[in-house]
Amino acid sequence: MKPSYLLIAGLLATVTYGANASHFYANGISMNNIATIQDSILHTAMHTFDRVPAANLGDKKTMMPPAPEKSINELYGQFPIYGTMSIYGEYEEYEFAGRSGGDGKNPLLKNLQFTWQHYSDDVKLDNFGRADSRYDLAMTGITGGRTEFFDGITGWAAYAGFIDGKQSTSALQIDQRGGYAGIFSRFNLKHFNLSATINGGVLTNDADFALGSDNYTNMWAGAAANASINIILDDTFSLQPGVQVGYTWIESDSYVSATGDDVSNSDLGVFEVAPALHAIKHIGSGWFGTAHVRYVAMMTDGGDLSVNATDFATLESDNFTEYGLSLEKTVGRLNLSGTLVRRDGGRDGWGGGLNVKYIF
Repeated sequence: MKPSYLLIAGLLATVTYGANASHFYANGISMNNIATIQDSILHTAMHTFDRVPAANLGDKKTMMPPAPEKSINELYGQFPIYGTMSIYGEYEEYEFAGRSGGDGKNPLLKNLQFTWQHYSDDVKLDNFGRADSRYDLAMTGITGGRTEFFDGITGWAAYAGFIDGKQSTSALQIDQRGGYAGIFSRFNLKHFNLSATINGGVLTNDADFALGSDNYTNMWAGAAANASINIILDDTFSLQPGVQVGYTWIESDSYVSATGDDVSNSDLGVFEVAPALHAIKHIGSGWFGTAHVRYVAMMTDGGDLSVNATDFATLESDNFTEYGLSLEKTVGRLNLSGTLVRRDGGRDGWGGGLNVKYIF
């Protein structure tokens, strides 16, 4: 159906159902929120399971480890100065003993990590209005040891997580809970980085409104790739422009509402392109700082809604810009980082998170 006809149909539906029409859009609100949740998951996977920021300040062929005067045990955790941080196998620049375990000979597993994130946004939805969106993501993952491939380095990771969210308007509240799992792979060749991930998840929804409550379930599967290059300005500062491209299919749910209406929703396809720029800085004494800006463009197909065979206007969320700051420090075998995020545009709000890696 053409957009103009959909708009007319939506207006007619609003006249027919009045204020009681709001809950019919619940599944559309959920699907658009899943698209943003998926962006958060994918971006986190790309930048959490890749090398720590220090690795992006040098390449494998030019940086050499120093010859420590003390034993490795005495020097453990004291080297994050670029060019001399070498015993940290986590940085993956060297064939040397250190945090990736044992004698540094390509251990099977590199680290175990946990990430928690919280986002709170005011969301603009075309053909509907605004909604308050809050969600928490808790993810755990394990990263495998590196493998030499030609002149580059490859690695892998597996992850799983839990989602808890709430979407609300003046007439509707949707409580969401679910989980997801995925796998990740990366390839680093000197200053060029390429990573990819595939995942899938399920989200249950309880939509409460004045006339009752509706329950429905969404599932999704997606894949994304991220390409970036390290532009090393000096031993302590690097720029990393890149782009993330992905596609996610979100299964809709059709159901009979508590009001007795037959609510039919079609599946939603989301194609995402997100160019980004990361700036990586060694502040000093082993502290690393990262700043980033991303423009997240989402193009959708599907997600059509009809109620009792009457077509409603399709909900669409607008593109948004994301700005972030993070701070990272390694203490012994723990790598700790915190992030603060701001979004503007189609989503206005704040977010943040914590990541803890235990290095084997």
